Amino acid sequence: MNSTNNILMMKQGLARHASGVHTLGGQGNSLIVELGESLLLVDAGPGGDITRRMISEVRESFGQRVSHIVYSHGHMGYNNGVQQWLDDAAGKGERPPRVVGHERVAHRYGRYRETGGLQAWTNEHQFRSPYPSVPPAHWFRLPDETYRTRLRIEGRDRSVELIHAPSETDDGTAVWIPDVRTLYGSNAFIKACPNSGSPFRIQRDVVRWAATLDMFLALDPLVLIPEFGKPLTDAAEIRESLEVSSRALKYLRQEVVRRMNAGMGEVEILHDVPLPPDLFAHRFMNPTYGCAEYIMRDIWRSENGWWNRNPTDLHPAAPDAAAAAVRAALPDAPRVLEHARLLATKGDTQLALHVVDLLAAANPADPLVAQARELKAELCRVRATQLTSVVSRNLYLSAADDLMGEPVCDAASRQQPQWA
Repeated sequence: MNSTNNILMMKQGLARHASGVHTLGGQGNSLIVELGESLLLVDAGPGGDITRRMISEVRESFGQRVSHIVYSHGHMGYNNGVQQWLDDAAGKGERPPRVVGHERVAHRYGRYRETGGLQAWTNEHQFRSPYPSVPPAHWFRLPDETYRTRLRIEGRDRSVELIHAPSETDDGTAVWIPDVRTLYGSNAFIKACPNSGSPFRIQRDVVRWAATLDMFLALDPLVLIPEFGKPLTDAAEIRESLEVSSRALKYLRQEVVRRMNAGMGEVEILHDVPLPPDLFAHRFMNPTYGCAEYIMRDIWRSENGWWNRNPTDLHPAAPDAAAAAVRAALPDAPRVLEHARLLATKGDTQLALHVVDLLAAANPADPLVAQARELKAELCRVRATQLTSVVSRNLYLSAADDLMGEPVCDAASRQQPQWA
């Protein structure tokens, strides 16, 4: 199984969590809700074999047709397989499912079509798995029906409420099944540190994210289904999981703003804000994907421009020219590599990276620069082992591949992906 599938946790099998409510492994937790005469599906899956398996399991387990397909949000993969569900219904002579999503899904899909090359480059580096620079048109199947804040879908036996849940994306949809007080939190809730500030992604509003978690708390669910992993069913545990994430986001906002108001810069703030263990060592705040440092960077971006406040970087020279100037200014360039290696042997990997950068960005035709790039690649691979965020680990590993001129995607993951 390649690294992408491990990250996205594509689990097989239908599992019941409340009367008429089931998870169905797709790209994360897809959801089946029994409406009575028909079924509501949340997320059609990534396509290919996984979506075919999902369709087969639903056909074998239920006698009703799927009348609605709800997009939990517009990230790629979650609904790449929607056309397979529509084709299956047509092949059975059924009315096609009605596709429903938040009104911002169309805007997201438009961005992804416009920036296809960028999306391919960033996704391959973050997930270390191939991604097409010109994705197929069926990945961007727009909803038949959209909503802005809330939408109630009525079935014969129950109603389901779609609730706008801005968080990791601005088009997130949470699903509330009131008769069994079951909530699917969409990408607002993952039983880990909220994924705000991811290095390649656009800004995510932590204030709105905290408000979404507070709204979930007010619903007082008996069952809370996360985007990935097993649902929570203990009332105290549900409250704890939502409260700790909301409190952590609010705390970081308060502390970062306080330091911005005092004139501190971004990196200064990252190293100055204390992380209380009751929040940031909590089991529901594990930094397995997002992390506190990423969140603080997003808060910084929400109130600041792109400049890092170093005047050297305000109108910088071209990278190759600047690197050549630094290389020429070093009277004892081999000592730079010697010192970087010394730091590395002492375990100061990050400091070694700062030192080796004095050489590594210059012309690689210079043998000393080539050595620096090789050392930097080694340091990146070591740094990847020192961090808990899978995003950080993958970006260090991808940077090492780039430095050595090697393909970012390894041989195993260059096979045809599931969603093709």
